[in-house]
Amino acid sequence: MKFDPEDRRDDADELPGLDEWLRREEPPIADDDTSPSRRMDPAQRLAAEEPAPTADDTSPNPVLSAHDRLALDEPPITLEDTNPSRPIRPAPPPQHGPGRALWIAVTLAALALIAVGAGIILNAALSDDEQPDTVPVAVDPTATHAPTEASSNTQEPTSAPTTAPTVTAEPEATEPPVEVAQVPEPEDAAPAAREPIVLPTAGADTIAAALAAPLPSAPETRVIRREAAPFTVRRENTRSGVIPYTVEPGDTLESIAAKFGLNDHYTIIWSNSSTKLADLEPGTQLNIMPEDGVYHEVTEEITIRELAEKYNVDPYVIIDSEYNDSLFGSVPETRLPVGMWVVIPGAEGERFNQRIAGSGGFTEGSAAGGLLSGTYSLWGCTANLQGGTEPYNRPLGGYTWMRGFIPGYHDGVDLAGRDNQPVLAAGAGTVVYAGWNNNGYGRVVVIAHSSSFSLYGHLNSINVRCGQYVDQGQVIGGMGNTGNSSGTHLHFEVRDVGFNPLNPQNYIGF
Repeated sequence: MKFDPEDRRDDADELPGLDEWLRREEPPIADDDTSPSRRMDPAQRLAAEEPAPTADDTSPNPVLSAHDRLALDEPPITLEDTNPSRPIRPAPPPQHGPGRALWIAVTLAALALIAVGAGIILNAALSDDEQPDTVPVAVDPTATHAPTEASSNTQEPTSAPTTAPTVTAEPEATEPPVEVAQVPEPEDAAPAAREPIVLPTAGADTIAAALAAPLPSAPETRVIRREAAPFTVRRENTRSGVIPYTVEPGDTLESIAAKFGLNDHYTIIWSNSSTKLADLEPGTQLNIMPEDGVYHEVTEEITIRELAEKYNVDPYVIIDSEYNDSLFGSVPETRLPVGMWVVIPGAEGERFNQRIAGSGGFTEGSAAGGLLSGTYSLWGCTANLQGGTEPYNRPLGGYTWMRGFIPGYHDGVDLAGRDNQPVLAAGAGTVVYAGWNNNGYGRVVVIAHSSSFSLYGHLNSINVRCGQYVDQGQVIGGMGNTGNSSGTHLHFEVRDVGFNPLNPQNYIGF
């Protein structure tokens, strides 16, 4: 049906609504019409479309609730059915009855028993170890404190305090011990109940006597005393390293060594330049070792092993010394730079010839006017003196300065070189001794000049003989390490006509 816009009602003021248009256009509803366009709610539409249910229909479409649908689908419940699908209301939660209260009571009782046992053990330990004078607590025979079966069932045990104040009594206030009453144990009692915990309780009289006794001024306690014994024992004047010391008036090498606890005053000689020790004047600053040994100055590159061999010690005595921090982690083949000072604990250097035993003298002639003439005998060698020149020249063509003149300790100078390096006569003169000397010189040559003597010690070889005249610069032997020597070097001395030592640096500019 088509709407004609000219089709208007005269008495209508406005166009019909949408529902009115649909009603007019909707055809009549027939019985077999399955899709009417009339507005229906979902329940009416399903009811209209649902066919009539029959007896054998197992799937009707009427709108049912879930509970009703399950009720229809559920088969009949029989006695042997153990898993029905019919909805069952959940059982209400159990009410807290006397069973739970009983469980709580049993738990608390067990905890109380554990606390009581721990307190008894701790109290016993304290009374055994720290309180030997504590008065034992006993049970008053007049008091009835034995537990009964009824009380154990109706009353929870009460734990005793773990630490009770110590009660002491004077020695004369003593009472006979009171035995604890034993409760007969029932035969049918449970194993846990056969050993009840009985807390001893002091009687009234005992407590009164204990309270009346005066308390000690200070409780007796265990004190651990330690003896003052340090792990490392050092001398009072032991030092952690080499320290400087300024010479004071009246000081000697022996007095300085004693002041710093050194056993050998040669340690000071082996630790300082001989120029500082030549006069030992006040104000001179010396190196003081922390212990006896050698403080070596490296004058030419040398390995630690070579330095150890020089002083006859193990290389690790030098490496592991606490005074040589810069050598930590070194090995014996490590080379030491020139100018470095190294502490060698326990080492010994050369002990100088302070006095020459059996010095020579004239058999004929004399030293009149300061000149040597006649026949001179020294250590078994007798020679006719033939004059000569003073020892003004160096005895070596090349050398390394080691040590200078020290009055009373080092009578000459030490010059280092190589093995068998030629040793030269410092001046012209007559050989008054050539051979071995037991005073520490080893192989030695002594030459008489016009008004002095020159001495050459520690030689490996000798090229001259007793009584021979030699010229200045003539080779008299080879450098060595014989006698009391700390390494290959030449010990050179100058002596006056009376054979007293002089400082060679006053004759030769080294």
